[in-house]
Amino acid sequence: MAQSNGLTPKRDEGIPILIPEESILEGYIKTKKSLKIESNFYGTLLSTQKVIIDVNSTVHGDVICAESIISGNFEGNIFCTGKIEVNGNARITGKVYTKLFQNEDTCDLNCIVQVPNNEIFRTIRELLQNIDSVTKLSADTTLEKIKELFIKNVYSYNKNAPRDKNIPGTLPKEPENQSSTDN
Repeated sequence: MAQSNGLTPKRDEGIPILIPEESILEGYIKTKKSLKIESNFYGTLLSTQKVIIDVNSTVHGDVICAESIISGNFEGNIFCTGKIEVNGNARITGKVYTKLFQNEDTCDLNCIVQVPNNEIFRTIRELLQNIDSVTKLSADTTLEKIKELFIKNVYSYNKNAPRDKNIPGTLPKEPENQSSTDN
């Protein structure tokens, strides 16, 4: 291990936090480090770096991160400002908001993948980089801001988007209320 002054060991920022096999975690995790989960996790996880879900692990809840590699089981929502890589026989059920999504054909995907625009990603990255490491995640309003930015800024949510089948890139107009006066 590298020494910073010859007396105190220097923290190695490249080593992810490891949650080992045969563990069950429940609740909130907030970190500015990468995180590797080899166990079961139930709750909300926020990392400003990479989240790795190992092949034998199961995660239920929300994951907010800059990057993710999923090889195990995930059920919930993933909010990622970078790339999500899904490997092997991984299983994802839920909603995925990300910049890039890559999966192998052996994966079991029962999810919706949505990509917000670049301006939203810039805003969310800034929020993540300035995350407060003092306030507990369950009380941190930044968590809800990040989720809301992802959810409300994808095409399928935009209630003000033009809805006309004659305009490329828009949804068809919703049917107008018809009276049920059949004679």
